[in-house]
Amino acid sequence: MNIEVIITALVGVLTSLASWYAARRKNLADVQSSELDIVEKAVKFYREQFEDITKRLKEQVAENDRMIQLYKEQADETRKLNILNKELIEENKALIEELKKYKQLNGKVVTT
Repeated sequence: MNIEVIITALVGVLTSLASWYAARRKNLADVQSSELDIVEKAVKFYREQFEDITKRLKEQVAENDRMIQLYKEQADETRKLNILNKELIEENKALIEELKKYKQLNGKVVTT
């Protein structure tokens, strides 16, 4: 009778140990699987963020290039207008001098 109780207890203990070992392996596999899922989600999230930032950077670079081109065009236009303005000022001075000479020829007093 004592042997039967000991055998029953040993079988129970061995079954419990085998179940614990199998459950432990399963739990470790579940933990690793869960960790992999978390890592995959994190990689996906950061990849999407990187792609979004890259897209926005490219858009901003294109906008910057467009603004630089507009700036250059406006700078060229300003230079051309400044040259034209100087030419017109010189032409205006020449016309004023010619008008003064004309007035002097007609006997009018020229005041400056």
